[in-house]
Amino acid sequence: MNYTILSYMDEEMLKKIGKQGSETDIRYYNRKSDNAVFTFLLPFKFPERIAPLLLSASVSDAAMVQVNQFDKDLGEVLLALDAFNIEKGIFLIDQDKVSQLKAIIKNTSISNYEIVENTYENLLNFLTNFKERQADGEGYIVVDQVFPVKGVGTVALGFVKGGRIKKHDEMRVYPGPKMTEIRSIQVQDVDVDYAEIGTRVGVALKGLNPDDIPKGAILASHERFMTATSLKIQVKRNNAIKDLLYNNQKIQIYTNFGKYPATVSDVSGDKILVDFEQDIAITQDMYVISHQDKVPRIYGGGKALS
Repeated sequence: MNYTILSYMDEEMLKKIGKQGSETDIRYYNRKSDNAVFTFLLPFKFPERIAPLLLSASVSDAAMVQVNQFDKDLGEVLLALDAFNIEKGIFLIDQDKVSQLKAIIKNTSISNYEIVENTYENLLNFLTNFKERQADGEGYIVVDQVFPVKGVGTVALGFVKGGRIKKHDEMRVYPGPKMTEIRSIQVQDVDVDYAEIGTRVGVALKGLNPDDIPKGAILASHERFMTATSLKIQVKRNNAIKDLLYNNQKIQIYTNFGKYPATVSDVSGDKILVDFEQDIAITQDMYVISHQDKVPRIYGGGKALS
């Protein structure tokens, strides 16, 4: 059982429950307990930059949020969780702040999060309540980092979504046409023959250079996804957002560890048509809209319409 969890909290608390792994503009912590493996994503370059928060949320199954004060930074975290529809989570909060928090999250996708006292024990209890989930069918990998390893070749780090990947699977590098084969898979620095949904993996890839695999690329079977330069999204806008999108507005779209510049070409109620500067893979994951010239910097999110 593997889960990825966005963590907005005191890092000292995180160090008590996990071991630090790699770091980019996100710090990764890992925890193995009984039959469960958790990867915690700490977007420590937020709030200076919105991207680490949204990239972390784009691959997270759940969230842990420590509420110390109500400010614009916490507001953007709540907007991100709501926009990506992350429905499982926990708020660690002092009792005198609970009623204010409940009012803020009412009628959002995060309204059913556990709300508990801010203690280490409550955090551990939360982690015992994750259930086994099925890993049926083909999985795909959302790529976070890519680098060369001497004697191994090109290695990609990322997250398994949608099923199971196996050693020797043939994969296409979306959105481009390049093909590759998974030579080997590592999980927690251990070689394995397969990895299931929610797992952070390192995969050695045959016949590719690091430049062939940009951050946010998807590794999947050849016909798994379509690609396009335009996308219509049915967007759920949080009630806190007052300014509507308009034609020709420049925005950024976040999905599956990818950040894509885009232009709004049509707005019809909650249906937004956007044009990208490049092809992207069209999945059934969430697409979240950010506009850097506005506060808050998150507009809303939704899924692609056919």
